[in-house]
Amino acid sequence: MPLADGQVFAGYTILRILGAGGMGEVYLAEHPRLPRRDALKVLGAAVSHDDEYRQRFNQEAEMVATLRHPHIVTIYDRGEADGKLWIAMEFVDGIDAGRLLEDKYPNGIPPTEVVRIVTAVAEALDYAHGRKLLHRDIKPANILLGTPGSGDDRVMLADFGVARWIDQASNLTGADMTVGTVTYAAPEQLKGERIDGRADQYALAATAFHLLTGAAPFSNSNPAVVISKHLSAAPPSIDRADLSGFGSVFAKALAKNPRDRFGNCRDFARAMGEALGSQRGGSARHRKPEPAPVLRRRWVPAVLGTTLAGAVAGAAVWLLTHNDRPADRPQPAGPPPAVSSRMDLPVVVMGADCAVLGAAAVDAEGADAYCARVDSQSDKTVWSRTPERLRTAAPPTPTPQPPVP
Repeated sequence: MPLADGQVFAGYTILRILGAGGMGEVYLAEHPRLPRRDALKVLGAAVSHDDEYRQRFNQEAEMVATLRHPHIVTIYDRGEADGKLWIAMEFVDGIDAGRLLEDKYPNGIPPTEVVRIVTAVAEALDYAHGRKLLHRDIKPANILLGTPGSGDDRVMLADFGVARWIDQASNLTGADMTVGTVTYAAPEQLKGERIDGRADQYALAATAFHLLTGAAPFSNSNPAVVISKHLSAAPPSIDRADLSGFGSVFAKALAKNPRDRFGNCRDFARAMGEALGSQRGGSARHRKPEPAPVLRRRWVPAVLGTTLAGAVAGAAVWLLTHNDRPADRPQPAGPPPAVSSRMDLPVVVMGADCAVLGAAAVDAEGADAYCARVDSQSDKTVWSRTPERLRTAAPPTPTPQPPVP
């Protein structure tokens, strides 16, 4: 039976339950002597009396207590009370990545945030690997995220419950396996072979794939089918054009043979970051042509959002929209250019100031934007998404036009 709010257990005052699973519950609890709230993990009585689980539970505390890293949940204490084993650990006020995906981003978390999460977890894993410790259960539910806007934006790796020292990491038993583990586990881990840090790198890549796309790389309600795909199916492709730059990264990180993967988790995270930068830079060149807008001609002030590093704070951005209906426009005498020279409108332009014709920036969608000119009357920057516009004469300063009847 779960502990009640206000109940005292092992000296801790239970404040509320944080989560529950097959082996027990996790509570938010007040420390008996310090002005601190801890996460208290309590095993059920039946599990606590099982010698194998008792050994694993104590092993988790002993192993993780040796780790001191800003992205690994800290273990404070462990013990037994009322026939139940418990561990007191650092409390992260936030949400796990799996719940964030489910509740807010069912089609995938924004790539910039995914890269931030993956980079933090990769650093934590490489730190643990350097101390000969494997996690063996990387998945979204084991990545804790501080609440946005609370001042706590930490990314924390939790639950080393099936961790092993590298020289002991083989012979995966049924007790170690859960459906969550199967969804992200490396082929060699599923086969019970000896594993090293590249198995955690595979699981991190499978987790990143899920966070980025909204779907696990190999999904099926039957765990046997998922295992079979991990063992034999090619790494899945990404069909979304806005994520196509990540395809080659996942092809390497999810390779069946550990030798074909990245050498460590940070190399994988670095490749993710490079793919993100490449995707932003190339998105404009791969965007499908859009129909010309049918709007009245007007000046539209762009709303400045969160700036990229190096952006000019408070830069003034004014974007020129085209308003003539296609039927009202004069037709060109020659054949149309291969690439439209109309001005596509980014919603936000980062690093918006420009004094040089052709200077590049990035809009909120990650697409390239080019400084077409600076209006002489308003001294505001006019942007174009197509560099071809800049190779011809700059557009004249617009003059007010009467409404088209």
